[in-house]
Amino acid sequence: MDIKAIMSKAIPAVEMMYDKRATIKRHQEVVKPNGADGMDWVTIYTDVPCRLSTMGQSTLDNSNQQAAHVIDYDEKMFLSAAYEIRAGDIITINGEEYETARKPFKYVSHQEVRLKFKGYA
Repeated sequence: MDIKAIMSKAIPAVEMMYDKRATIKRHQEVVKPNGADGMDWVTIYTDVPCRLSTMGQSTLDNSNQQAAHVIDYDEKMFLSAAYEIRAGDIITINGEEYETARKPFKYVSHQEVRLKFKGYA
């Protein structure tokens, strides 16, 4: 039996763990109401089932001296491999905005997307 076929049997079990919903936006070329070309954030997917995982305290960096009270940390989002996620996409989960930091790691059963959260305390 093919390894992809074996791994694909894990998809329902993996997707049972998705406890959050995400909205994914991408910076794309648009035509403005006046007919001019421009760039804007366009919603690509809504209500995407996903799961977040904090990557650990080693990525927590609150020592930035250039801006006071900056919160800067990384998380991983797990979601179905059926969605096309690109580096630079903006992902909103439970009202928090993240930016995709890199190209996702795709597997047969799911994909992992590294997210960068930046906010202010």
